[in-house]
Amino acid sequence: MAVTQAEPVPYAPASAMLEIISRRRHRSLPIPINADVLSRASISPSLIPRTLQAFKILDLINDDGNPTDIFEAIRTCPESDYQRRLEEWLKGAYAEVFAFVDPTKDDEIKIRDAFRSYNPAGQQERMVTLFMGLCAAAGLTPEKTASAPRQPRSNPTPAQRQALNPLHKRIINNSNKFPTARMASVSLGLPPALSGLLESLPAAGNGWTKDERTKFLTTFQAVLDFCIPVVAAHPRTEDGGQP
Repeated sequence: MAVTQAEPVPYAPASAMLEIISRRRHRSLPIPINADVLSRASISPSLIPRTLQAFKILDLINDDGNPTDIFEAIRTCPESDYQRRLEEWLKGAYAEVFAFVDPTKDDEIKIRDAFRSYNPAGQQERMVTLFMGLCAAAGLTPEKTASAPRQPRSNPTPAQRQALNPLHKRIINNSNKFPTARMASVSLGLPPALSGLLESLPAAGNGWTKDERTKFLTTFQAVLDFCIPVVAAHPRTEDGGQP
């Protein structure tokens, strides 16, 4: 069998199918593969019927639950050949789908459109999820670019928290009083807490007392250390400068 418009299309979770495939490869899963075997393999009772259906439609077991030659080839292949075997299996089982989409290039919208003519219509989202999950296992979907690791934010010390808390409301209030200044700070990319503190500065002509200045500098250091962590060193480029 294979995926066609004339028959219901499988929509089992890819994780359940891959778990059974893995158990068959590494733990000698008993045969025939039936509801009792899936239950003992910790497949949820609600998922057992659709998982068995998927194995049959996708040519991994026959009507008696015995593994097909395709499944045996997947089971016995070396690990270095595993993804290629999965790819061959999927391109045969989903031949109609692969005639219209290429999961290595096409986005999820185009892949979703390729399943719109299949039944049951109410399960098309799950059909796509299964297809994409199996394609990922076979290495047929592009790897997501890893995002740059975030710099850890240093936790404020108790003394810094004590300096931060009394002025928290003042920072927010002043930020709301001077929206133009707030927008200017945001446009410069300053952290909100730091920009809010800067906006709490008195106007140039008003001045402040020595005590107020001391409190501001203490609070500024605490906020600065909270928003921008201190690092041991910056990475260097090949010419010795900072990137």
